[in-house]
Amino acid sequence: MDTTEKQIKRIVLDRMERCSVCHRSFEPDDVQVLSRKSDMWMLMVSCGECHARNFVAAVIGDGDAEEAQLALRRLGEEHLRSRLETVTEAEVEDITSEPVSIDDVLEVHEFLKGFDGDFRQLFKTS
Repeated sequence: MDTTEKQIKRIVLDRMERCSVCHRSFEPDDVQVLSRKSDMWMLMVSCGECHARNFVAAVIGDGDAEEAQLALRRLGEEHLRSRLETVTEAEVEDITSEPVSIDDVLEVHEFLKGFDGDFRQLFKTS
C-alpha cells in the first residue's frame, strides 16, 4: 500500500470513525479501494462486526463533487442489482406472498412499546 492510499484511508476513517449500525470502530483493513483516478477515489468501508457497507467517494483537489455523487449512485445501484440477482425465487415468494395486515402492525406496535432497544439480546441464540 502506497503512502497516498494510507493517507486517503486515514482521512476516510477520521471522518467515519464508527459503524452507524453497531458502533464498532473502523480499522484501516475495513477500507477497500474500489477504483482510483487522479481526482477521485471510490472506496468501500465494511464493518468487520455487522458487515454493514458504506460506499465513499473521496474527491481530491479540484475534483468534481457532482461526478463523485453520480459515481456513488451508480456504485450503489450496481451493488443493489448484484444483491437482487442472488435472491432465490423462493425468497421472493416468501417476501411477496402475503401483505402486511393490520394485525401485523398492531403486533409490532405492542412489541415495540415494551422493547428496550437491545437487539443483541433479542436475536441471541440460546
